[in-house]
Amino acid sequence: MIRINTLSGGLDLFRVNMRSVAILPIESFDALLSSNIRLEIMNMLSGGPMTVTTLAQRLNMLKGVVHRHVKILEDFGWIRQLSDEEARSMGLSREANRIYYIPSALVYLGFKIDANEHGVKIVIPTNYGAFIDMRGRKFILLAPTFVFHDCKNTCPTHEACLDWVKRVGKQYHVNVDEDDAARALMHLYMQLVLKEFRMYAANNVMMLDSPRLNSIIIKQANLVL
Repeated sequence: MIRINTLSGGLDLFRVNMRSVAILPIESFDALLSSNIRLEIMNMLSGGPMTVTTLAQRLNMLKGVVHRHVKILEDFGWIRQLSDEEARSMGLSREANRIYYIPSALVYLGFKIDANEHGVKIVIPTNYGAFIDMRGRKFILLAPTFVFHDCKNTCPTHEACLDWVKRVGKQYHVNVDEDDAARALMHLYMQLVLKEFRMYAANNVMMLDSPRLNSIIIKQANLVL
């Protein structure tokens, strides 16, 4: 099982039930990339739970506009609402029925459905991924036409993170040949998820537990095949 430890005083998202990996359809990445506001919301929520009101204040935007973007992110699987129990465990006020949002996972991978005359299969491309940087409290996104990070050039612990990823890769027999920590981490998780599919996935199973990853959820795509 892979566990990512936070620095002392860092964001304690592990006090809530966050999945290790969310596997989202490519359409979810398209929906996120189509709006800089949604990217900024993901970045802000990487620092901790927030309400729509707080997000609107930080963004200096109308609450109704921000709420629409939040609902899109929720519908596409990027974020979720905190339960009452989770909010209480984090000491968050529930006055006036406040609703807090957090990222739905620590790592996100994209998938697409490949259908042909031989059948239907799930494909996980190597160039779609995102994760929550627990140290920097920011959202890092990797996509074919977009890179939302600069950890290699600006993060003082970049080499330490890269070394950690490569050591974990060796532990699970995954060859990580990257010099960028973000891309190395995405490659590691993608390979681990693919291994889990080969070992445990069955027909029509859209959710599975893993002995290596805390949990994996696949958000089913609304596709007509």
